[in-house]
Amino acid sequence: MFATNMGSVHWIDHFHALTSIRRRLFTEGFGDAAQIASRVSDAWFAAQPQPIAVSWAAPPRVVGALSVRDGTFRSPLAELPEASRVAHVRELSPRFRRPAPEQPMYVMLAASGDEGFATRTRLLGRMVEATGIGVLLLESPFYGLRRPPGQQGTALRTFGELMLMSMGMMQEGRALLAWLAANGHTQLGITGFSMGATVAALVAARWPKPLAAAILCAGRSAVPVFTRDLLSRSVEFERLGRGEGGADEARQKIGEYVAMLDIDRHPVPRCPEAAVIVGARHDGYVVPDEVQRLHELWKGSELRWLLTGHAGALIQHSPALRWAAVEAMVRLRRAIAAPQPALPARTATEGALRGF
Repeated sequence: MFATNMGSVHWIDHFHALTSIRRRLFTEGFGDAAQIASRVSDAWFAAQPQPIAVSWAAPPRVVGALSVRDGTFRSPLAELPEASRVAHVRELSPRFRRPAPEQPMYVMLAASGDEGFATRTRLLGRMVEATGIGVLLLESPFYGLRRPPGQQGTALRTFGELMLMSMGMMQEGRALLAWLAANGHTQLGITGFSMGATVAALVAARWPKPLAAAILCAGRSAVPVFTRDLLSRSVEFERLGRGEGGADEARQKIGEYVAMLDIDRHPVPRCPEAAVIVGARHDGYVVPDEVQRLHELWKGSELRWLLTGHAGALIQHSPALRWAAVEAMVRLRRAIAAPQPALPARTATEGALRGF
């Protein structure tokens, strides 16, 4: 196991924490957190995804070897504020795409603070070019084009909004997978980085069929993320503690709410062998112990370590993150005995991915 201490954290994470500390989280308190938590149950997680209709804004545009199109759909989570009810999605697919049963597709969820599609397009667009695996990028509720009036940047005003964001990401991610399946796709995957990976793991746990899962820098529980580690420095515990018994009581309550998303409270995915988990040895946001625990929980999954921190994984090791998504899809194909000629051999693909 790995000791949790700031001395082992990569310098890039310390720098990132210092530059982002002005983004204060939950300055208006808990909001509707208690009421929202009362509606979250095992039955809610287990419910079938609601059908959606994706409206594409225009014909796909060609960008190099990619076909890119943007779409919208009405979020299945009715509790979202009206400004966040319309979900925005970008599809990246190979310019010459295959018939749906032969076209593998991922849904990628966004990290905390990730507005728009630029970061994830840079990360996985090259995977699409090199391998032909397509991806749907979902913008999170409360971010970007879904930001409510009065919100400053990506700083959520109440903890209840974070809960709604997580619930929306999960329902919308599952709805997109169901939409892909309804349109004939049989080789499906879910992925994300950081918070996006946490929710992606929940989606994988609750999906009724084998699913490729590339879980990038997330662990069994996000409780330490919000109560102890670097991100917690941006949380307004003093404000949250007013009327709650103080900052320490607020910290404990946040831990109790976040624990509802702990992965060990949910089933193991139908095909854990199709999961590739990537952790960072010197992560100051997601402690390595939690990544290790997720791997141990999902017996048959593959765990890979990067010698960097949380931010460094994205900045310095993006080819390794792309390769994890490729490998998870290869593992899924083996598990479901899907036709495999579409993906290049490992050596060729890995070499191409490293060249970016």
